[in-house]
Amino acid sequence: MRQNHQPKTFRTMLLIAISLFLILSVPLLFTSCSGTAGPKGDKGDTGAAGAKGDPGAKGDPGAKGDPGKDGKNGAAGAKGVPGAKGDPGAKGDPGKDGQGLEFFAPPKLEGHPPADKKYGMVMAYDVQAAYNDDTFFWRISFRGNKGDHHEYYHYTNGKWQKEGANRRDAQASIDKDPVQGDQGETATSYESRTSIMVNDPKGATHTKDFGKFGCYLTCHNGLRHMPGWKSANGHDGKYVLPANMSGTGKVALDLWHWRSGRSNPIAKSDDQWIQAKTFANTTSGDDGGRKGDAGTGVFKSQKIVNGHPEYVFDPTSTFGLFAEKWDNFWKSPFWFFVDPNAAMLGPYAPNATIMKWDDAVKAGYKPQEGDWVPKRVLRAGAGSRSDITAYGSTFIPLAADGRFGTWLVQLQRALDTKHTDDVAFVHGKSYDVAFEVHLWQYTTRDHYVSLPASLSLNDPANTNADIKAVKVAGQGKFAIPNFSDHSKFPPKRFYLFQPGITSWEFLTNKMSNMKVVDPVTKKEIKNTHPGAAAIAQGKSCASCHSIRKSDPASIGGSLEVRSQQRGGVFASTPVVK
Repeated sequence: MRQNHQPKTFRTMLLIAISLFLILSVPLLFTSCSGTAGPKGDKGDTGAAGAKGDPGAKGDPGAKGDPGKDGKNGAAGAKGVPGAKGDPGAKGDPGKDGQGLEFFAPPKLEGHPPADKKYGMVMAYDVQAAYNDDTFFWRISFRGNKGDHHEYYHYTNGKWQKEGANRRDAQASIDKDPVQGDQGETATSYESRTSIMVNDPKGATHTKDFGKFGCYLTCHNGLRHMPGWKSANGHDGKYVLPANMSGTGKVALDLWHWRSGRSNPIAKSDDQWIQAKTFANTTSGDDGGRKGDAGTGVFKSQKIVNGHPEYVFDPTSTFGLFAEKWDNFWKSPFWFFVDPNAAMLGPYAPNATIMKWDDAVKAGYKPQEGDWVPKRVLRAGAGSRSDITAYGSTFIPLAADGRFGTWLVQLQRALDTKHTDDVAFVHGKSYDVAFEVHLWQYTTRDHYVSLPASLSLNDPANTNADIKAVKVAGQGKFAIPNFSDHSKFPPKRFYLFQPGITSWEFLTNKMSNMKVVDPVTKKEIKNTHPGAAAIAQGKSCASCHSIRKSDPASIGGSLEVRSQQRGGVFASTPVVK
């Protein structure tokens, strides 16, 4: 509030007035002393109020008050104006065609490029194993082509001919090479396969040292597409020499043989065995040592009779088709057919079934250029040869074309089939196993193999086994373990390699005096194995060799490199001079 202050001039005038009054009053006082007393003076007026004093000094400020409470959040700001849309970038160049694009059209009649340029000499192979009270389970994972098409009959130029077959080189088939490819084959269609050889090292009859040398014990120089093969040998397949056997029986090894074209479509696997035998030339059929188990197989071959196949498709199972067309070879859902007893088996059921030729002709069928039908007829099988099922086997495509990707092969079989051509699995025991894979439409020598591995069914004496089968509760083949749970069923990774022309005779220097020449380069191939002495001492292949060239250095080098140095890996077969 504003304060009133009297000006200094007023105070000065007041003081002057008081002084004058006092001066004038003095004579009056002296006069009164000598004269009569004057009348009493009037009471003087009250003096004016004194001036207001100056304001005191400003007091100290009080202590700072407590902070007030937080205010309420302010209202949200207005939404900003969107920025201007940027210009679209230039369209990128189209990528190169992916693997498998050619399968949308009829396949080119040519072989595949060398493995080291496209596919690789070594492949990863993951193995899981389990068993319940009465059934053993495998799951095997590997990448490659789907390979579910196999041999077939093709109507071309007015006649039926067989295409696709057991040859090691697709180009050799085209070239009608009498050594490398069978006559009359002009297609590159052959199924993908994987197989498991099983040896019981404590069995009454078994292959000695299979746990050291594996499938090398079954591979010989005189087999199909090996340097020592001759036409008189016929189609002789793998076998084990009696000298490498223990016991007197003929069953050297049990063979689980899964086929993507001839067994998997009806959730089956072929079941075979390897024979102990002495090689004998034959001109009449197969004198090989790979035999089918007793009973009826899960496929059979139809023949060309009177210029036509025995069977075509039953049109009631194929929406009216008696035969498929060449342009649909890789795309058709009817790429296999079955005997009626297998119509409801497998993941594709109901399956296309067969009709006899004469019945088809009566129903109005007339073959047209480009027609084709499968050569193999799939069937349920019976006896020991149909012991193994393949429920749950799945192909996971890498791309939309569906021809390349990963196979998850699942196999189921009784622990003990009670058949003499099968190895019985027993809880608490261990076994020797070895694996093979055929891919890219190749067969015979052009396959991938593993070194042998140890399999334990909770064997307390083999806690370091390569593969430890997990014991699960239950019974039967349809309670398939959840192999996707890797914490419970840990996969064991192996690396498979191409063996080339390496045979048991080469490893043991039984052919060191044989001159072998590469037919392309005309150069002689080294035919002496420096590790033969180590083999004679009982040392295993793994004690000298690694698998991959990227593995740590080994005494004998990697098998990936060594096999190629001897020739014949996805290449022409060296010949004996």
